[in-house]
Amino acid sequence: MGAYTTIYLTADGVYNQINLEAIPTDDGKYVIDNSNIVLVSNTKDIWTSKTRTRAVQTEKRASMFGNPDFYLTASAGSINALPGTEVEVNELRNLLRTEGWTTSSYTEESASEDEIKKLDNPKVFHIATHGFFTPADNIKEEDRLVQSESGAAKNPLLRTGLLLTGAGDLLNETKFNYNAKSGILTAYEAMNLNLDQTELVVLSACETGLGELAVGEGVYGLQRAFLVAGAKVLIMSMFKVDDEATQKLMTTFYRKWQDTGRMRESFVSAKKELRNEYQDPIYWGAFIMIGIE
Repeated sequence: MGAYTTIYLTADGVYNQINLEAIPTDDGKYVIDNSNIVLVSNTKDIWTSKTRTRAVQTEKRASMFGNPDFYLTASAGSINALPGTEVEVNELRNLLRTEGWTTSSYTEESASEDEIKKLDNPKVFHIATHGFFTPADNIKEEDRLVQSESGAAKNPLLRTGLLLTGAGDLLNETKFNYNAKSGILTAYEAMNLNLDQTELVVLSACETGLGELAVGEGVYGLQRAFLVAGAKVLIMSMFKVDDEATQKLMTTFYRKWQDTGRMRESFVSAKKELRNEYQDPIYWGAFIMIGIE
């Protein structure tokens, strides 16, 4: 990456779909070993982070969600349950409580869209579930006609989201109207969450970093939605992740962050530590951090 050790980057195009830190270098290492790449949603964030003050939650409150009951009326379906994410939430809850945090954890039936909409500026919002994105060209023409009144076919914020309790039942009823009832938190809805004092949002899910591309505008998706809602820093995944590796990464990150108080440094250090056990970037290279702490 040349002579510069810290690089601020607003990703666009294909760079929204890869993690530059996981690119091999000529010395047999990876970019993460030689450069500090700080992802920002917009380059103006570099200026505003130094010139503006913003209220940040001083109370050590964390709200955590995992392992939603995707099916309440149907016995089962095509969406795989995520019992490992409940383990992740429980481990993080216990870790933070020993550090003096007040934690609220929601799993199984309580991991609902309605509970998320009740959030009131937790310092940390951590959610571990499936994420999804439906490209516009995957919408059938008959569905597109039905959608035309709401403009959902044109709005990627209505086609990306997080699957929560009852999501499977909702998807059995509709393939496009995700706001019809509780079960899926779309990016459009996430923009209206009360997170303007939230220091960190962690989307510990599959493909939550993906979204529709627009030149000069970065990613229209969950990334943009949570930043608009007020989150200062986001951690999210670029592709499907291994449950066990994710649990270890998250636990290590939170522990290091509590010990040092330095969020980004702890995140990078946790990924490097994970490499001792999982050397392939498919394990540690999925997660990225966006924003300036």
